[in-house]
Amino acid sequence: RQLAGESDDEAEVVYSEPAIDLHIPERARLAELLCHQQPEKQSYEEYCKSRIEVAELMVALSSKRETIKRRRVHKVSDVDIMNEVFTDVHIKEESPEPDRFPLLMLKAQCPRCIGDESLSVEERTFSYCRPAVMNDHFDRQHLKTIKSFDNLIVCNHPKCRDADLKLTSLNHFRNHVARVHGVTLRASRP
Repeated sequence: RQLAGESDDEAEVVYSEPAIDLHIPERARLAELLCHQQPEKQSYEEYCKSRIEVAELMVALSSKRETIKRRRVHKVSDVDIMNEVFTDVHIKEESPEPDRFPLLMLKAQCPRCIGDESLSVEERTFSYCRPAVMNDHFDRQHLKTIKSFDNLIVCNHPKCRDADLKLTSLNHFRNHVARVHGVTLRASRP
């Protein structure tokens, strides 16, 4: 603008806030508190409360981790189609919500990630494109850690963790995951 000889009065710049799309709720709330303008008339007590909330969110966020964002085409499910067909059907208000972490998992879901509370719900329930890709992920990310546990392997699935299930070997873990969760893990390579 200076090179063109325009003054600040002639070219008015309009600021628009960028859209923030975050999977971790603590990060989203922290961004909201830090990036958006604070009210001009704010008491000292309100200011202190917001600063304390920022500090608490930073502490909570430090124990979380955010992995690669996966942009996928969402498939239209049978449930969505049925909802369009039966729009006039009345559903009870007290209908139970679907289980976020069902015991029987999809074939391409990672049995270790589903129990990792440092991941977001979307990342915990992520399903890979093929079981082979999930097995590659499992071997890269989790196999060395599981082998280091020797005779005390724990299934991290939320329902198995509540049952305090102890597994004695890697093969015992693979068998448990196949029988209970429906996910087949490949045998270790020599």
